[in-house]
Amino acid sequence: MRELLTSGLNVIGVEYTDKKLDDLLKYLSMLLEYNTHTNLTAMRDKESIIEKHFIDSLLLQNLLKQDIKTAIDIGTGAGFPGIVLAIFNKDINFTLMDSIGKKTKFLQMVKEELNLENVEIVTSRAEDYISDKKRESYDIGFCRGVSKLNTILEYIVPFLKVGGVFLSQKMEGTGEEVEAENALKILKSEIVSIFNFELPFSKDPRVIIKIEKKLVTDRKYPRRAGIPLKRPL
Repeated sequence: MRELLTSGLNVIGVEYTDKKLDDLLKYLSMLLEYNTHTNLTAMRDKESIIEKHFIDSLLLQNLLKQDIKTAIDIGTGAGFPGIVLAIFNKDINFTLMDSIGKKTKFLQMVKEELNLENVEIVTSRAEDYISDKKRESYDIGFCRGVSKLNTILEYIVPFLKVGGVFLSQKMEGTGEEVEAENALKILKSEIVSIFNFELPFSKDPRVIIKIEKKLVTDRKYPRRAGIPLKRPL
C-alpha cells in the first residue's frame, strides 16, 4: 500500500515525508478495523480508500496558502479531508465537526493514536456550534459532503473570516455554481477559481471550487437546523 500511496502522491504533485506516509497507513489500518463493526465508509478495500479518500483529500494540499492558521471541516465523517490534511499540515489548527457520535469517537481515537495536537474533534451541528464564539474565526473551510453548493455555503461561510476561503470539493462539474449565485450574494462571497483534476489511477474527475468571503455575514445565517437543506438560499 505504501507504494500505491507514494505513486499517487507523485502523480498529483504533493510532497511527503516517511512520517506522513506512516501516519496515513496507520490511519488506514484503524479505519479498516473500525469499519468492520461501525459503518464509516462504503469503501472496504485499501486501494479505493487510498485513491478515493486519501489522494482525493490531498488534491487540496497545493491550494493551501502559507498564511493559513485555522481550518474547519464540517461534516467530516471518517475524517476526509480533515484528518488527511491535518497529517500533512501540522502548523494549521483543524476543527473537525460531525453530528454523528460514532464518527467523532473514531476520529478522537485517530487523533490520540497519531498524536495530532493540531486537531480538535467536535460532535455538533454547524448551526449549534457557531454560537460558541466560532463565528468568523477560521481562515479556510472544507466540506466534502454531498449536499448542493447553495446549501453547503450557508453552513461554511459564517465560520470564515472576511477574506477567508472555502474549498468545495465535487465529484465532477454539476453546474451548481449557477444555482448558488443567490446564496453567494446573500452570504457576501464569490467564486474566484474553479480547478479541474482527475484521480491518478481511476482517472475519475474531480472539481474544486474556490470561494472567497468578501464581507461580514449577517448573523441570521446559518438558519436553524434543517432549514438550509429544505429551503436553500
